[in-house]
Amino acid sequence: MKNSGFTLTVWLGMTLSALGCGGVAAAPSETESAGLAEQSTSLTEVMGLDQFKYLGLTSIERCARAISAEECKIELDYGLEQNLITREAYDWGLVNGYYPVIGRRDTVDAVCKCGCFEANTLILTQDKLGAPAWIAAKDITKETTLFSLNEQATLSQPTFDTKPILAFTKGEEHPALYVFELDNGHTLKVTQNHGMLLSDGRVVEARTLEAGAEFVALDGATVRVKNLRFEHTKEDVYNFEVESQISAGHIIAAEGVLVGDMAWQNQLGRELGSIAVRR
Repeated sequence: MKNSGFTLTVWLGMTLSALGCGGVAAAPSETESAGLAEQSTSLTEVMGLDQFKYLGLTSIERCARAISAEECKIELDYGLEQNLITREAYDWGLVNGYYPVIGRRDTVDAVCKCGCFEANTLILTQDKLGAPAWIAAKDITKETTLFSLNEQATLSQPTFDTKPILAFTKGEEHPALYVFELDNGHTLKVTQNHGMLLSDGRVVEARTLEAGAEFVALDGATVRVKNLRFEHTKEDVYNFEVESQISAGHIIAAEGVLVGDMAWQNQLGRELGSIAVRR
Protein backbone atom coordinates (compact mmCIF):
# COMPACT_ATOMS: atom_id res chain seq x y z
CA MET A 1 0.00 0.00 0.00
CA LYS A 2 1.30 3.45 -0.91
CA ASN A 3 0.52 6.76 0.73
CA SER A 4 1.85 9.05 -2.01
CA GLY A 5 2.18 12.60 -0.82
CA PHE A 6 1.43 11.68 2.78
CA THR A 7 3.07 14.18 5.12
CA LEU A 8 4.06 13.14 8.62
CA THR A 9 4.37 15.64 11.45
CA VAL A 10 5.30 13.71 14.54
CA TRP A 11 6.64 14.90 17.91
CA LEU A 12 8.64 12.33 19.80
CA GLY A 13 9.77 12.94 23.38
CA MET A 14 12.05 9.94 23.31
CA THR A 15 15.77 9.13 23.03
CA LEU A 16 16.94 8.96 19.43
CA SER A 17 19.42 6.19 18.69
CA ALA A 18 19.79 5.22 15.03
CA LEU A 19 22.79 3.04 14.42
CA GLY A 20 24.64 1.98 11.26
CA CYS A 21 27.94 0.12 10.86
CA GLY A 22 30.97 1.23 8.92
CA GLY A 23 34.60 2.25 8.91
CA VAL A 24 37.05 5.05 8.16
CA ALA A 25 39.45 4.82 5.23
CA ALA A 26 41.63 7.50 3.62
CA ALA A 27 41.42 7.76 -0.18
CA PRO A 28 44.52 6.37 -1.96
CA SER A 29 46.70 8.56 -4.18
CA GLU A 30 46.78 8.05 -7.97
CA THR A 31 50.08 6.18 -7.70
CA GLU A 32 48.77 3.97 -4.90
CA SER A 33 45.55 3.34 -6.82
CA ALA A 34 47.42 2.17 -9.90
CA GLY A 35 49.54 -0.24 -7.90
CA LEU A 36 46.65 -1.56 -5.84
CA ALA A 37 44.43 -1.96 -8.88
CA GLU A 38 47.12 -4.12 -10.46
CA GLN A 39 47.29 -6.20 -7.29
CA SER A 40 43.53 -6.70 -7.28
CA THR A 41 43.75 -8.68 -10.53
CA SER A 42 45.58 -11.42 -8.66
CA LEU A 43 43.84 -12.03 -5.36
CA THR A 44 44.91 -15.60 -4.67
CA GLU A 45 47.78 -14.41 -2.44
CA VAL A 46 47.27 -13.20 1.10
CA MET A 47 45.77 -9.70 1.06
CA GLY A 48 47.48 -6.99 3.11
CA LEU A 49 45.99 -3.95 4.81
CA ASP A 50 46.64 -1.44 2.00
CA GLN A 51 44.91 -3.58 -0.62
CA PHE A 52 42.08 -4.41 1.79
CA LYS A 53 41.47 -0.67 2.38
CA TYR A 54 41.69 0.04 -1.35
CA LEU A 55 39.03 -2.54 -2.18
CA GLY A 56 36.89 -1.14 0.62
CA LEU A 57 36.83 2.16 -1.28
CA THR A 58 36.37 0.73 -4.78
CA SER A 59 34.06 -2.30 -4.37
CA ILE A 60 30.79 -0.34 -4.09
CA GLU A 61 29.20 -1.74 -7.26
CA ARG A 62 29.88 -5.28 -6.06
CA CYS A 63 28.33 -4.75 -2.61
CA ALA A 64 24.65 -5.54 -3.06
CA ARG A 65 23.69 -5.19 0.59
CA ALA A 66 25.10 -4.58 4.04
CA ILE A 67 25.38 -7.42 6.54
CA SER A 68 25.42 -7.43 10.33
CA ALA A 69 28.56 -7.06 12.41
CA GLU A 70 28.20 -10.70 13.48
CA GLU A 71 28.14 -11.84 9.84
CA CYS A 72 31.07 -9.53 9.10
CA LYS A 73 33.15 -11.25 11.78
CA ILE A 74 32.32 -14.68 10.38
CA GLU A 75 33.62 -13.61 6.95
CA LEU A 76 36.70 -11.99 8.48
CA ASP A 77 37.41 -15.10 10.57
CA TYR A 78 37.19 -17.31 7.49
CA GLY A 79 39.45 -15.02 5.47
CA LEU A 80 42.08 -15.09 8.21
CA GLU A 81 41.82 -18.84 8.79
CA GLN A 82 42.25 -19.54 5.07
CA ASN A 83 45.22 -17.15 4.87
CA LEU A 84 43.36 -14.91 2.41
CA ILE A 85 43.91 -11.73 4.47
CA THR A 86 46.63 -10.69 6.91
CA ARG A 87 46.06 -10.21 10.63
CA GLU A 88 46.51 -6.45 10.10
CA ALA A 89 43.73 -6.40 7.48
CA TYR A 90 41.55 -8.56 9.74
CA ASP A 91 41.98 -6.24 12.74
CA TRP A 92 41.25 -3.12 10.66
CA GLY A 93 38.14 -4.70 9.14
CA LEU A 94 36.85 -5.79 12.55
CA VAL A 95 37.31 -2.35 14.11
CA ASN A 96 36.03 -0.31 11.14
CA GLY A 97 33.16 -2.50 9.94
CA TYR A 98 34.48 -3.94 6.64
CA TYR A 99 34.43 -7.59 5.54
CA PRO A 100 35.92 -9.58 2.63
CA VAL A 101 33.54 -10.98 0.01
CA ILE A 102 35.05 -14.41 -0.60
CA GLY A 103 34.33 -16.22 -3.87
CA ARG A 104 33.72 -19.92 -4.49
CA ARG A 105 37.41 -20.48 -5.21
CA ASP A 106 38.51 -18.79 -2.00
CA THR A 107 39.45 -15.48 -3.59
CA VAL A 108 38.69 -12.07 -2.10
CA ASP A 109 36.45 -10.57 -4.78
CA ALA A 110 35.49 -7.37 -2.94
CA VAL A 111 35.56 -5.63 0.45
CA CYS A 112 32.21 -4.30 1.69
CA LYS A 113 30.66 -2.56 4.70
CA CYS A 114 28.47 -3.82 7.53
CA GLY A 115 25.26 -2.05 8.57
CA CYS A 116 22.82 -1.80 11.50
CA PHE A 117 20.31 0.04 13.79
CA GLU A 118 20.40 -0.03 17.60
CA ALA A 119 17.91 -2.58 18.94
CA ASN A 120 15.55 -0.12 20.63
CA THR A 121 15.56 2.52 17.91
CA LEU A 122 11.98 3.41 17.00
CA ILE A 123 11.44 3.04 13.25
CA LEU A 124 8.41 4.48 11.44
CA THR A 125 6.26 1.61 10.14
CA GLN A 126 2.70 1.04 8.93
CA ASP A 127 0.42 -0.96 11.21
CA LYS A 128 -2.24 -3.46 10.12
CA LEU A 129 -4.85 -0.70 9.91
CA GLY A 130 -2.67 1.39 7.60
CA ALA A 131 -1.72 3.98 10.21
CA PRO A 132 1.82 5.16 11.05
CA ALA A 133 3.33 3.31 14.01
CA TRP A 134 6.72 3.56 15.70
CA ILE A 135 8.19 0.19 16.71
CA ALA A 136 11.60 -0.88 17.97
CA ALA A 137 14.10 -2.10 15.39
CA LYS A 138 14.37 -5.43 17.24
CA ASP A 139 10.63 -6.05 16.67
CA ILE A 140 10.73 -5.45 12.92
CA THR A 141 10.52 -8.48 10.61
CA LYS A 142 10.83 -8.95 6.85
CA GLU A 143 7.04 -8.66 6.69
CA THR A 144 7.03 -5.17 8.23
CA THR A 145 6.25 -2.20 5.98
CA LEU A 146 8.34 0.96 6.46
CA PHE A 147 7.77 4.58 5.50
CA SER A 148 10.37 6.11 3.17
CA LEU A 149 10.58 9.35 1.19
CA ASN A 150 8.86 9.45 -2.20
CA GLU A 151 9.58 11.33 -5.43
CA GLN A 152 7.50 14.34 -4.35
CA ALA A 153 9.40 14.82 -1.08
CA THR A 154 11.27 18.06 -0.45
CA LEU A 155 13.33 19.22 2.51
CA SER A 156 10.65 21.70 3.55
CA GLN A 157 7.83 19.17 3.14
CA PRO A 158 8.90 15.53 3.44
CA THR A 159 6.29 13.16 1.98
CA PHE A 160 6.28 9.40 2.24
CA ASP A 161 5.28 6.11 0.64
CA THR A 162 5.13 2.75 2.37
CA LYS A 163 7.71 0.23 1.20
CA PRO A 164 8.36 -3.48 1.87
CA ILE A 165 11.68 -4.58 3.34
CA LEU A 166 14.04 -5.99 0.73
CA ALA A 167 16.91 -7.00 3.04
CA PHE A 168 17.23 -7.47 6.81
CA THR A 169 20.29 -7.97 9.06
CA LYS A 170 20.95 -8.60 12.75
CA GLY A 171 24.12 -9.10 14.81
CA GLU A 172 26.53 -7.91 17.49
CA GLU A 173 28.34 -4.57 17.24
CA HIS A 174 31.91 -3.93 18.44
CA PRO A 175 33.20 -0.48 17.31
CA ALA A 176 32.28 2.62 19.30
CA LEU A 177 29.22 4.54 18.16
CA TYR A 178 29.09 8.19 17.16
CA VAL A 179 26.65 9.77 19.63
CA PHE A 180 25.07 13.02 18.44
CA GLU A 181 23.34 15.04 21.18
CA LEU A 182 20.64 17.07 19.43
CA ASP A 183 19.08 20.42 20.31
CA ASN A 184 15.60 18.86 20.44
CA GLY A 185 16.61 16.83 23.49
CA HIS A 186 17.12 13.59 21.56
CA THR A 187 20.32 11.55 21.21
CA LEU A 188 21.28 9.97 17.89
CA LYS A 189 23.70 7.01 17.97
CA VAL A 190 25.28 5.80 14.75
CA THR A 191 28.38 3.98 13.53
CA GLN A 192 30.90 5.59 11.26
CA ASN A 193 29.48 4.88 7.80
CA HIS A 194 25.76 5.27 8.40
CA GLY A 195 24.14 7.62 5.88
CA MET A 196 22.59 10.73 7.42
CA LEU A 197 20.35 13.25 5.63
CA LEU A 198 21.51 16.82 6.23
CA SER A 199 19.40 19.98 6.10
CA ASP A 200 20.98 20.94 2.75
CA GLY A 201 19.67 17.74 1.11
CA ARG A 202 22.93 15.77 1.04
CA VAL A 203 23.40 12.31 2.48
CA VAL A 204 26.82 11.90 4.14
CA GLU A 205 28.54 9.38 6.38
CA ALA A 206 28.24 10.01 10.11
CA ARG A 207 32.03 10.01 10.49
CA THR A 208 32.27 13.24 8.47
CA LEU A 209 30.10 15.20 10.92
CA GLU A 210 30.75 17.18 14.09
CA ALA A 211 28.89 19.45 16.49
CA GLY A 212 26.85 22.00 14.56
CA ALA A 213 25.67 19.58 11.87
CA GLU A 214 21.98 19.86 10.98
CA PHE A 215 19.60 16.94 10.39
CA VAL A 216 15.99 16.93 9.13
CA ALA A 217 12.85 16.21 11.16
CA LEU A 218 9.76 14.56 9.66
CA ASP A 219 8.02 17.92 9.33
CA GLY A 220 11.02 19.50 7.58
CA ALA A 221 12.30 21.31 10.67
CA THR A 222 16.04 21.52 11.29
CA VAL A 223 17.55 19.52 14.15
CA ARG A 224 21.02 20.71 15.21
CA VAL A 225 23.84 18.66 16.78
CA LYS A 226 24.88 20.25 20.09
CA ASN A 227 27.62 17.80 21.05
CA LEU A 228 29.41 14.69 19.75
CA ARG A 229 30.69 11.83 21.92
CA PHE A 230 31.38 8.09 21.59
CA GLU A 231 30.17 4.91 23.30
CA HIS A 232 29.94 1.13 22.87
CA THR A 233 26.84 -1.09 22.91
CA LYS A 234 26.45 -4.69 24.07
CA GLU A 235 23.08 -5.20 22.37
CA ASP A 236 22.40 -6.76 18.99
CA VAL A 237 21.98 -4.27 16.17
CA TYR A 238 19.67 -4.35 13.14
CA ASN A 239 19.35 -2.79 9.72
CA PHE A 240 16.94 -2.77 6.81
CA GLU A 241 16.86 -1.93 3.14
CA VAL A 242 13.52 -0.99 1.62
CA GLU A 243 12.47 -1.75 -1.93
CA SER A 244 12.87 1.48 -3.92
CA GLN A 245 14.17 2.51 -7.35
CA ILE A 246 15.12 6.05 -6.32
CA SER A 247 17.85 7.17 -3.94
CA ALA A 248 15.48 9.29 -1.82
CA GLY A 249 13.33 6.20 -1.39
CA HIS A 250 16.12 4.74 0.73
CA ILE A 251 15.66 7.46 3.37
CA ILE A 252 13.55 6.22 6.26
CA ALA A 253 12.52 7.62 9.65
CA ALA A 254 14.12 6.69 12.96
CA GLU A 255 12.68 8.37 16.08
CA GLY A 256 11.71 11.58 14.33
CA VAL A 257 14.81 12.16 12.17
CA LEU A 258 15.37 11.15 8.54
CA VAL A 259 18.22 8.67 8.06
CA GLY A 260 19.48 6.43 5.28
CA ASP A 261 18.71 2.73 5.10
CA MET A 262 21.57 0.31 4.49
CA ALA A 263 21.56 0.88 0.71
CA TRP A 264 23.51 4.10 1.39
CA GLN A 265 26.33 2.04 2.88
CA ASN A 266 26.86 0.02 -0.28
CA GLN A 267 25.17 0.35 -3.69
CA LEU A 268 24.35 4.05 -3.19
CA GLY A 269 27.76 4.80 -1.71
CA ARG A 270 28.94 6.77 -4.74
CA GLU A 271 26.04 9.20 -4.27
CA LEU A 272 27.18 10.18 -0.77
CA GLY A 273 27.85 13.90 -0.63
CA SER A 274 25.48 14.72 -3.49
CA ILE A 275 21.97 16.15 -3.21
CA ALA A 276 19.46 13.38 -2.47
CA VAL A 277 16.45 15.56 -1.57
CA ARG A 278 15.72 18.92 -3.19
CA ARG A 279 14.65 22.02 -1.31
